[in-house]
Order: sequence, then structure tokens, then C-alpha cells
Amino acid sequence: MSPQQPPLDGYEFGFETYLDSNTLRQMQPDHHGRDIYDSQSLSDSIAMSYKEFGRTYHSYRAGSYHYPNDPTEAERLDEQYEILKEMMDGRLHFAPFSREHPPSKVLDLATGTGIWAIEFGDEYPEAEVIGTDLSPIQPAFVPPNVRFFIEDSAEDWDYPRDFDFIHTRITLGCWSDMQRQIMQRSFEHLRPGGWLECQEVMVEPHCDDGTMLSDFPLLRWSHELMQASEMAGRQIRMEHNIKKWMEAVGFVNVREVIIKIPIGGWSKDRRLRQIGLLWQWNLMSGMSAFTLGLFSRVLGRTIENIQVSLVETRQSLFDPEVHTYQKFYIVTGQRPK
Repeated sequence: MSPQQPPLDGYEFGFETYLDSNTLRQMQPDHHGRDIYDSQSLSDSIAMSYKEFGRTYHSYRAGSYHYPNDPTEAERLDEQYEILKEMMDGRLHFAPFSREHPPSKVLDLATGTGIWAIEFGDEYPEAEVIGTDLSPIQPAFVPPNVRFFIEDSAEDWDYPRDFDFIHTRITLGCWSDMQRQIMQRSFEHLRPGGWLECQEVMVEPHCDDGTMLSDFPLLRWSHELMQASEMAGRQIRMEHNIKKWMEAVGFVNVREVIIKIPIGGWSKDRRLRQIGLLWQWNLMSGMSAFTLGLFSRVLGRTIENIQVSLVETRQSLFDPEVHTYQKFYIVTGQRPK
């Protein structure tokens, strides 16, 4: 950010901001077919992205998140959301809220495309829902109770301490210290009795029947990705520690649910076989996005070397003889009343 530009922490880019802008421009459809505003009301430092490896990345706090924010990745994120929602039997959360007992104020950290916040706002129209992210890739037209802000949630939070529910989902690589940056701050910003829910996927594939060997390319790739992320100071393997971290911060009634997501169509269960095929393609479509930034910037590999290595990784992803899955952790905890 240049010295001439105003501070942008907490800059709101939601529905009201676009309507109030004096520089509102012609609407055009985004990659989902939704109408969005092509507006210059946002400072260039956050509205613009920079290009690298043929992809676009966020400009605000550039380099703090190593994955792209372009329409290709946004579409993949929305597809990932639908798969995980199916694995949760259509539920948006496991925290004990219902239409009879809804939350009043909700914070969705690293909201991405904003799809979870939007659907949560639809399900609980009486709740105020706030989504934050480094990239302004959310739609302008949202439920009236949903707002989005450009923020780095790894920094100090400038919010009243009155949330009923704070939510994260698939924030791999977003934080350097999730316990301190997210869980401790969540504890401090929840009302007594409020809930934190963290939903995270383990990058490393698993296998229960011995068909995955130790030199399996997908497994090797996951280990290299974890190594690069650790070297970059970004946590990517944290899901198995979330329950422990919540309890250490002071949360009570902490509950951990682990769901196995098959990779590919090897499951005998028809529903899981379909989910596995969708998850397999989602991983394949995101493989370059997961890899290019970290492997080139941190491990110092050339783009050509990375792309060649990914050929073998993708092939292993579709090996029908290897029965792999990833673990999806859903952890909820309550601030004491």
C-alpha cells in the first residue's frame, strides 16, 4: 500500500457500499451468472489482483496467502462447498443453533466467495452475518442481513465483543498461528455462551486397506505441500490440533467430528462413490492452484519442474486401484456462560 492511499483495514465492500458509490459503473455477469458491479469505489490496492503463473492473486496483504483468487479458483471453491455440504447432510453448521434458537450476530472468517455466509443469512434472516476475506470476490447482491469486509483476520480485530457464532471453513494456509490469531480472538469476541466452529480438511490422504504405498505420488505431493507451507510460516496441517487448541484457550463442550471424504469412485456406497468422484475432480482442478505459489516462491522450483511433477500426481489421483480418502474435521466449542 502506498503512503498516499488511505488505510483499508475494515473497508466494507458489501451491498450498501456499492449502491452509495459515486463511481458506479455498468453491471456485468460474473462467472456464476450473478450480476455484480464493475466499480472503482474500492481502492486499487484491494480491488485489483496481480498476475503470476497465469493466475491472479490478491493485492491486499499481497503474498500472505499463496493461492489464487481468480474465477477458476472461485468456481472450484463453490464446488468444494457443495461437496462438503453434502457430506454434512445439507447442514451448514454443527453448532447448536436452529430456527427456533437462532444466533443474533455471526462472523465468517476467510469467507472466500461468501457462499456459506449468504446461505447462512438466508437460513437465519434475523441474524446479522459478517464475512471477511483478503479478496473482494463475493457477489454484490446478497441477503439484506449479510455484509462483507476486506480484512486480514490474522491481524487485530476491530469488532464489538458480541458475536454468538464465529465460523471458519478450509482456511489452510491462512494463518501462521491459528490458536492465537483465530481461537483466542474468537474466545474474546464471543458473548458468554457463544460458539466457535472450525471445519478443516487434512491435506494428507489416508488409506485403510493398504492399497496406498509410502511412495504414492499424491501422498508425496501432500508432504511437500506441508513442508513448503511450514517454511512459508503458514499452517496447513492444523485440523488434528483444533480440539486441543480450543480447550487450551478456554472453550468448553468441545466436540470433534471426523468425516472421511473418499477420493475417487472406489466406495461401494453409491452416495459416497458419487461424492468421491466429485471430490477427485475438485482436487484435480485445484492442483495447480495449491502448488504453484508455494513450490516456486518457497521451494525455489521452476514452473516447468512443478508442472512435470504434477502430471504424476494427477495420474495417481485417478488410480482406481488405490483407495484413498481425506479427513474432514468439524470442531465446535462454546465460550463458558
